[in-house]
Amino acid sequence: MMRIALIGTGNLAIHMAQVFKRHKEISCVQWIGRKMTSPLTCDSLPYFNTFQPSIAVDVCILAISDDQISSVAEALPKNDFLIVHTAGAVSKNVMDSHSRTGVFYPLQSFLKDFPVDWNDIPLCIDASSNKDIQILKSLAAIFGNNTYQISEDQRLKLHTAAVYINNFCTHLLATSKEITNEAKLPFSLLKPLIKETFMRSNADDILSLQTGPAKRNDTRTQNKHLQLLDNNQARLYRILSESIFNTHNT
Repeated sequence: MMRIALIGTGNLAIHMAQVFKRHKEISCVQWIGRKMTSPLTCDSLPYFNTFQPSIAVDVCILAISDDQISSVAEALPKNDFLIVHTAGAVSKNVMDSHSRTGVFYPLQSFLKDFPVDWNDIPLCIDASSNKDIQILKSLAAIFGNNTYQISEDQRLKLHTAAVYINNFCTHLLATSKEITNEAKLPFSLLKPLIKETFMRSNADDILSLQTGPAKRNDTRTQNKHLQLLDNNQARLYRILSESIFNTHNT
């Protein structure tokens, strides 16, 4: 049985702990966080405020913020366990005070109260040795069946693409809601369009799906839109419109 130490109590750590709680193939022998009490009520997930060197561990997972990974790894005992982080844009080399390092990166945006289907989530893994790659593949199989071994460069590019898909799109949706609110219209009017837009994203040639005034250089319509927007909204509108035009007309 694989013995896991999970460090962190944020959204991802909570979702991972829920997986450990359900499955008997692995044992989360210690869950470590700064909160005084465990985020989940479960006797099978022993909770501590500091790493317990006396409890044997096979894999230590750092599900913490990017800027904490190096310092937390440095503070851990240099025992012979595999230490991995879950970040998309951090090299495993930041943990090089340990001899066995890796990455266990779930490509998804996690919120504590939103359930996820792990079978749909790509699990991107990397490690310093083939032996540890096999360990991470075994760990990933507990979560789902969607595992990819990728390099550091590939992971950083994938994370960048994910920021466009998730973070930027969420911001654009929030901006759209601001505009409909100002017009005293329900945001639900846009939901069929949102659904159709994301359904079309499964097409092989996404560029061919582009429509709208920016692509066809309809400056009259664009100027009408700009007159309705505040400065921040207008700046974003211009940047995106210019990018769309340049992509399809150069």
